[in-house]
Amino acid sequence: MFDFSKKNKVSVWASQHPYADIPDEYFEETFSRNNTRATNLWSNNFKLKFFLPDNMETNGSLDGLVDIRQAAGECSFSESYMPQLMSKARKNKMEQVSWIVLLFECEYSLRQTNISKDEYLTFLGAFDYDSDAPSLFEVEG
Repeated sequence: MFDFSKKNKVSVWASQHPYADIPDEYFEETFSRNNTRATNLWSNNFKLKFFLPDNMETNGSLDGLVDIRQAAGECSFSESYMPQLMSKARKNKMEQVSWIVLLFECEYSLRQTNISKDEYLTFLGAFDYDSDAPSLFEVEG
């Protein structure tokens, strides 16, 4: 298991598997360290030592597929990594997804784990993230 904590990075996983068909056990979190660190089947599959739920955003559709740019943009307040994400999504034929996982302050490394996908999610990349960059979409306040 690895600790991929890294400031100003975001690691992104996406799926085209129907969200409704993914078992609840995949997401059920076990907490440690004063309930700030968690693990679940997803994090274990990708050899993450732990993740901080406060640094995780997910988005998608219970029904069918959505544009990955829309899914990522709705749960990230920065467009800083979007060009790189879109390039990786095209390369992996994942422009349309059922759901997406963004883990901020994390730089997942395929070199260390050799795990690019599990039964439900495909790792698309770890990207530079600038929280001060403009938002991809208008934020309603």
